[in-house]
Amino acid sequence: MAKVTPSRATDAPTAGALARVQEFVKELAGLFAILGAVAVVGAGAVYVWIPELRTFALVVVAMGAALLVVALASSFGSVRSAVLGHRGRVAANAVVLLLVFTTLMVLVNFISFRNPFRWDSTASKQFSLSKQTVAVLENLPEAVTAVAFFSPSQTQYAGDRQQADDLLYEFRQRSQGNLTYRFVDPELNPGEARQRGVTRFPVIIFETEQSQKQFPVFVPPVTEQDLTSALLIITGAKQKKVYFLVGHNERDINDVDETSRGFGFAARGLINDNYRVSTLNLKQAGQVPDDAAALVVAGPADDLQEDEYQPLFDWLKKGGRALFLMDPGSYPRFQKLLAQWAVEVKPGSIVDPASSVHGSPRSPLLQRGQYIPGVDIVQPLDVTFFPVAAPLDIGLPQDKIPPWIQYMPMAATTTQSWATTDANRDTFDSSKDKLGPQLLAMAVQALSTADEEPSAAAQAQGTKPDTKLVVIGDSDFTTNVFYSAYSNGDLLLNSVNWLTEDYALISIRPKPIAFRELVLTRQEYNFLRYASWFLLPAAVAMLGLVTWWRRR
Repeated sequence: MAKVTPSRATDAPTAGALARVQEFVKELAGLFAILGAVAVVGAGAVYVWIPELRTFALVVVAMGAALLVVALASSFGSVRSAVLGHRGRVAANAVVLLLVFTTLMVLVNFISFRNPFRWDSTASKQFSLSKQTVAVLENLPEAVTAVAFFSPSQTQYAGDRQQADDLLYEFRQRSQGNLTYRFVDPELNPGEARQRGVTRFPVIIFETEQSQKQFPVFVPPVTEQDLTSALLIITGAKQKKVYFLVGHNERDINDVDETSRGFGFAARGLINDNYRVSTLNLKQAGQVPDDAAALVVAGPADDLQEDEYQPLFDWLKKGGRALFLMDPGSYPRFQKLLAQWAVEVKPGSIVDPASSVHGSPRSPLLQRGQYIPGVDIVQPLDVTFFPVAAPLDIGLPQDKIPPWIQYMPMAATTTQSWATTDANRDTFDSSKDKLGPQLLAMAVQALSTADEEPSAAAQAQGTKPDTKLVVIGDSDFTTNVFYSAYSNGDLLLNSVNWLTEDYALISIRPKPIAFRELVLTRQEYNFLRYASWFLLPAAVAMLGLVTWWRRR
């Protein structure tokens, strides 16, 4: 009788169970491979983009890698045949090409990151920094840090935070490494806010590293002008002062309503050009301050008082610089003041049917060819329009113009224009009207008044200071409602730059950022929603089905 060995009897069921397990794992190898790949890729993305979940992501990556190893071990023979076969070689080539393409893209992105170049494609260049801001950033005398305190819980300021981030990034790129910035959550880091004495949020604190100066910019709004002004203040840059004459119902520089006829936007533009802006009431002050780099007379509705005329005349005669924006009307003392330099604001308003705003022949529209060469103010300008303008003229015959006064006409209407005092007639009357062109703006540079000859030494050497005037027959063109239209605001700012001899600032400036909202009807909204949900995925699936059908 044969003897049975117990060990062999127990090994047989164990081997059979192991074979069944291997067969089961082999059947699920494809599922394990898919789950493992999804786990590795998904958890890898979580590890890169969500730092708070990195520990969890590492665990999932490890589990996914284990599933891939199990799938590979259970189907090693099939994998080996697939890799070494024709399809495997094709797949290997595809993988190599993919790796080469990915490597090239990484290199291109690295090079572009180290050498950034961006292009503002908006028509108004609203995402570009102004020439003046760039000059400030490129000449920072010391390193500056901007600390922006924004709380994520204050969702109403999310748009302001993005605007601040965009502007500060542009500032850093242009500062040649002299300006850095960072965002701080005051709820998570209250100590840093207390250290800087900050109690109101959101706010951007500008700090200099050497002099330890600080200046806060409270949000909202977030504007390029405010940030540039903060840099000028903490770095101690010298600012010239521009005064706006008040007391005669002039335009209000404190009015910042974008639909109003105030001058708030013009004042902000001057601040962005590194000027300090203030008002001047001659009745109260009695004289023009000594620190006045320029005086702006912005569309007075009332005339000068008798006791205001003399101090203003004396200041101009001693070398004052002034911009006169004179609307059609009668202002005897203002007109008498300009007549001292033989500048005449003629009665009536200009009608120009050949080049004007559509439907408004009394709103002359200047094209590039209508600017008169010879003065830097208008050289970079494009289109400008004037809602109801007064004609100007030189109040002396050509042969009587004194040699110590230089007249520089800047812009004129077309030859089909005329001036009229009849407010109800926009048609030409040959018996009453004289065809143009009509002078709209002029600059004047003089060593003395028209009827008083300067000293021989002053004429021979061009002794400073000399009087500078810019006269424009309208003030509406640069009010808030029209300031950002075409080159309207640039004409005013360039005029002040010329008066103060800041010739490097004369330019075309980027326009304020405009909010452009996409407005959809309910039907259009539903089409976009359902097309993104169903139409595009269905199209991709259909392309895949066609490809499979052709290759099966």
